[in-house]
Amino acid sequence: MKNYPKKTNQAFLLTFMLLSLQLLVAATLFAAADISVETVLDRQEASIGEPLSMQIQVNGADSAQPPDLSQLVDFTVQERGGQGNSSTSVTNINGKWERITNHAYFFNYTITPKRAGSLTIPAISVEVDGRTYDTQPVTITASKPEETDDLKLRIFLSTGKCYVGEPVTMTVTWFVGKDVNGFEFQLPVVDDPRFSAVPLDSKSAGAGQDEIKIPIGSEAVVATKGRGEFAGRDFLTVTFQYLLLPKEAGSFTLPQATVACQTVSGFRQSSRRAPFNGFGSFDNFFGNSNQPVYRTLVVPSNTPELTVLPLPEQDKPADFSGLVGDYTIQADAVPQNVNIGDPVTLTITVSGPSARQAKLPDLARFLPASSFKIPEEIAAGDMEDNKKIFTQTIRVKDTSVTAIPPIALNYFDPAKKSYQLASTAPIPLTVHTARVVTATDAEGKTAAVGQKELKAAEKGLAPNYAGEEALIDQRASSYQFDQWLLLFVAPPLLFFLIGLARFMKNRRENDRGRRKTKQALAALERQLADPSLAPENLSSSLKEYLAVKLQKNAGALTFHDVEPALLALYVDEALVAQVKELLTRFETWQYAGLNNTAKDMEQIRTKTLDVARRLETYLP
Repeated sequence: MKNYPKKTNQAFLLTFMLLSLQLLVAATLFAAADISVETVLDRQEASIGEPLSMQIQVNGADSAQPPDLSQLVDFTVQERGGQGNSSTSVTNINGKWERITNHAYFFNYTITPKRAGSLTIPAISVEVDGRTYDTQPVTITASKPEETDDLKLRIFLSTGKCYVGEPVTMTVTWFVGKDVNGFEFQLPVVDDPRFSAVPLDSKSAGAGQDEIKIPIGSEAVVATKGRGEFAGRDFLTVTFQYLLLPKEAGSFTLPQATVACQTVSGFRQSSRRAPFNGFGSFDNFFGNSNQPVYRTLVVPSNTPELTVLPLPEQDKPADFSGLVGDYTIQADAVPQNVNIGDPVTLTITVSGPSARQAKLPDLARFLPASSFKIPEEIAAGDMEDNKKIFTQTIRVKDTSVTAIPPIALNYFDPAKKSYQLASTAPIPLTVHTARVVTATDAEGKTAAVGQKELKAAEKGLAPNYAGEEALIDQRASSYQFDQWLLLFVAPPLLFFLIGLARFMKNRRENDRGRRKTKQALAALERQLADPSLAPENLSSSLKEYLAVKLQKNAGALTFHDVEPALLALYVDEALVAQVKELLTRFETWQYAGLNNTAKDMEQIRTKTLDVARRLETYLP
């Protein structure tokens, strides 16, 4: 074997590294060429306030970075999570079986148009494995919602004129005069920068009313369900309230709110009475027992006017709290018999119509630094009804202190149209001298006991060794194999290793998916057998089963998502209808409440399990 010169070895290694890098880049580009991204909508026509389902589909990859949707200024966007959507199929071509795996990842959203007209969803950038891909723009047509005689949405304000910062109670009432199934509110004033909107707890006005949770933006508002009269007609009502605080002066028209719902367009006759009939509040109210057929309808609200007056500058205190209304402030301290340096818990309570906005008064203005130690940390405060309670620990530094002085709060009273001052009563204290107190004691700190001694290293520095035994022979080995053989063998070996790694990864994912699919029915049976399973969790149990079997996202699953997949698998139409009946009834519980006996619930559990077992003969 020849020993090549050192320069020849270096040139060979450099050539090998460049070729390997080119092969890796080529493999990456080849894989990237199979990746595409697309924006998909469930439809391209909607009304203002009507939710649309949108997916950002990444084809050719198992994951991606969540895209930035801040450029969708004409829509309200709600994230519904992401999901893998990979699938495997086996084909036979000319007697040769071949397994084909398609990789995909979907980002799910609900978007709601804010205005009428032709609206464009622009190109959206998605990052996959460090590279950026863009979707194609999509255009939809949004129309203005129309009010009907059977469905009304109204916004009522406690007053039409107020001052900046003065709380106004906004009551939203939905009048329902026909059977509906599911609903979704859009309340743009909540995100209006001209106002601060705080949801209020529901107050049931009488017997027979109950509460439901309604998602508004990122929050859940508690609403009251009852009955009411509008324009001389009796309606079922859904009511919730917000506290609206204007941030600037002027005349404002509140933006229009909407509620999208499924309304009954007709009824499908049933040969026998289903076990679900009669438990929903809307069914009881309208007396319908047949299977309803629904269509989407968007109901608009009125747009009330609000005049906001500026706060007067005359006599405005320098320490004005910003609170507008009628407020009181109270204080308490425990203990009131202390030694110098002992902690005293000071509780301050601010009460008023918008106490949530209150801040703890600057204690340093009222408690002299020569007599009291006040920590730098400021209490955030806790809400209790219309009160905000602050708890702060202070320390007394002087025996001459006999009381905690009054603490004042400036506010503007719109009824008197002037600035007012509320203050606490003095709190008597008895202070004893127990020992000599240092500044460290008064601050509540513990003095260091001592300083650590420095210790010299016992072994010192390790010596450097030099000698022939420490040298490495840099001469070429006589057993070095031929570099040209390595040049031809390395690229195929590199491709083989890359392909093997990808094959093993896909195999693990497919095996994991198959195990989860096979265990879906067993998981559903265990959930339904649990006697503590709440009725409202029946829906999520069935959705989880269908999602695993159909490779979909359980959280956003509806019958519209399930139906095409079931029909594509040639599921019997009668069985598909039963799936729809179950999902429709489960969705009704979200707003109609429950009115079932234990026997009814057992029938529903049995029917759900029977439908799932029959689906097993069709689903993979």
